[in-house]
Amino acid sequence: MNIELAVEHLNRVDPDLGKIIDRVGPIAVPLPKSDFETLIDSVVSQQLSTKAAATIMSRVNQVLDFVILPAQILETSAEDLRSAGLSRQKIKYVYAISEAFMEDPSLNTKLHTMTDEDVIAELTKIKGVGVWTAQMFLMFTLLREDVFPVGDLGIRKGMEKHFFGGEKQDHPTLIDRADRWKPFRSVASLYIWRSM
Repeated sequence: MNIELAVEHLNRVDPDLGKIIDRVGPIAVPLPKSDFETLIDSVVSQQLSTKAAATIMSRVNQVLDFVILPAQILETSAEDLRSAGLSRQKIKYVYAISEAFMEDPSLNTKLHTMTDEDVIAELTKIKGVGVWTAQMFLMFTLLREDVFPVGDLGIRKGMEKHFFGGEKQDHPTLIDRADRWKPFRSVASLYIWRSM
């Protein structure tokens, strides 16, 4: 992601967002993990606070001897994963992701050449991987610059707070408001998250 170019564009097209960018200051995109590890991390993080997700992911890493690979997960018992803090449902999901990557190792490369829409379609075939998880993958692994995760609670709350006086808004209204940020909606989203 070209943060500098994105910030210049976002300041120009949306002065209100520009104020948020100025207040938040410089941001950096974390270095991407492997495709597989990112998906596992995203599933662990679903519907959890950042702090809770980090704690559980740390325990999962310990249970897996810090080897986040499909075979390692499939060889780990559900009881051991449960002891790390994963729910029964999330255990099913991490197994499903592991099986998908074992059955099609080309996922590690072909996702990088697909369009955003095709990546979402491919990943959401896997049990437990929804649109939000696929969007996080696009943003934080593939570093796609124009993803707008309107279903993310932090994005919705942040936009409502900053642009709508705290009043609840429907998805079409938020999507319409974010259209001006194209082609850098991912970077705008990073600033919205950081502002909260």
